[in-house]
Amino acid sequence: MTKPLLRSLLLSASLLCSFPAMAENDSIALNSKLSVAGQMTADKFSALLKQHHFKSVIVNRPDQEQGNAVTVNELRNIAEKSQVSVIYQPVTSGKISQTDIIEFAKYYQELPKPILMVCKSGSRSAALFNQAKAQGLLNE
Repeated sequence: MTKPLLRSLLLSASLLCSFPAMAENDSIALNSKLSVAGQMTADKFSALLKQHHFKSVIVNRPDQEQGNAVTVNELRNIAEKSQVSVIYQPVTSGKISQTDIIEFAKYYQELPKPILMVCKSGSRSAALFNQAKAQGLLNE
């Protein structure tokens, strides 16, 4: 395993253990261009779009994941009313691959900002961002 990959994996593991609790209807900004949010409902999603003026959304939670209250198509329908694009990049919790990281980095570079990333708790979305950043894949 290469040192940069090991470093990004350790960073992700520490993030999963120390990710701050977020208010039920809130998101956490990882930088000025990207925020993460956990468990989503249609009402929470609508409120976040309106409150923070996100221009793009990346959904990392698979539709079929247990406890998922809203599908990506439902989120996309809400977002389209606000002219916000939604990308579905499902990632299995605890199994982020290098392909996932590279795919996320591509979206991060190309999508209009600010971006909201959505998963169950915000941890796997934050891990994608932090691993891509640690590998130098994000032009910031």
